[in-house]
Amino acid sequence: MAAENNATRDIPLWIVAILILAGGIVGYGYLEGQVLDLVRIVVLLAAAGLALFVASRTSKGGEFFSYVREVDVERRKVVWPTRQETLQTTLIVLVITVIVGIILFAMDTLFGWIVRRLIGLGGEL
Repeated sequence: MAAENNATRDIPLWIVAILILAGGIVGYGYLEGQVLDLVRIVVLLAAAGLALFVASRTSKGGEFFSYVREVDVERRKVVWPTRQETLQTTLIVLVITVIVGIILFAMDTLFGWIVRRLIGLGGEL
């Protein structure tokens, strides 16, 4: 019942957010050729920011921004590899890829030679 009540109270906020964003988009198109492109972009970004702010005041918007904050906290906990570690692992991957490629080429050549011998198409490599 409480969730249903929140959803009902959020409907006007969602409508306002959508109208603000639509107004920014319409304004961006309407101002074409009348003002600098930079001004049009600033107006569009301001409308988008205001629409996000209004949407964040809804229950779902609040949950979303809370989730984004939690994701940022977890992102800060990540230990990123150093430049040297990244270079070393990249080189290892490249070397292993070349080695596996050579092994697969050799196996393909050998099996092709065996199959050609079995079906009688010659024995030369």
